[in-house]
Amino acid sequence: MAKTMNSNRPKLELVLNTPVKVKLLKEQPYIGSSAYGDYTLYSVEHEGEERAFFATPESHQALSSLALRAGDEVILKKVAFQDGRKASSRIVVEKVSRPTSILPAAEPVNAKNHPSDNLKDVMERSLQESVDITQAVHGIPFQNEDIQKIASCLFIARTKSSFA
Repeated sequence: MAKTMNSNRPKLELVLNTPVKVKLLKEQPYIGSSAYGDYTLYSVEHEGEERAFFATPESHQALSSLALRAGDEVILKKVAFQDGRKASSRIVVEKVSRPTSILPAAEPVNAKNHPSDNLKDVMERSLQESVDITQAVHGIPFQNEDIQKIASCLFIARTKSSFA
């Protein structure tokens, strides 16, 4: 089911009519091109192992239409179909729904009990500046995960000295 690539990350191979449950590791795929043409590469986890899933244009469109986030799970299934005299296959994508938990209603924040520590403002500024940083650097395909990491670093650096 897995095939090793040059980067030592196994490639997810789908077997005809066998559903495979995978977890998305990143919100957006890496889109690129090689000597073999354009490709869309998703980082997924299957059976506890990180794998590379090269999506067909149709399966990429199906995955994009589901508005998936990192951590969401989908079922991929390679099915046969016939187009006139030509027999081929396609990948069917189905989102795995997460069970919803019932959480108690959040209590309203009372200004007397929770003094303003300005952390929300620091986080918002850090997040906005991380977006600005990624937009200023050209040639690197940043993912949402990268922006979150930069924002976290900025936030930690700013609050470490203030609250230590």
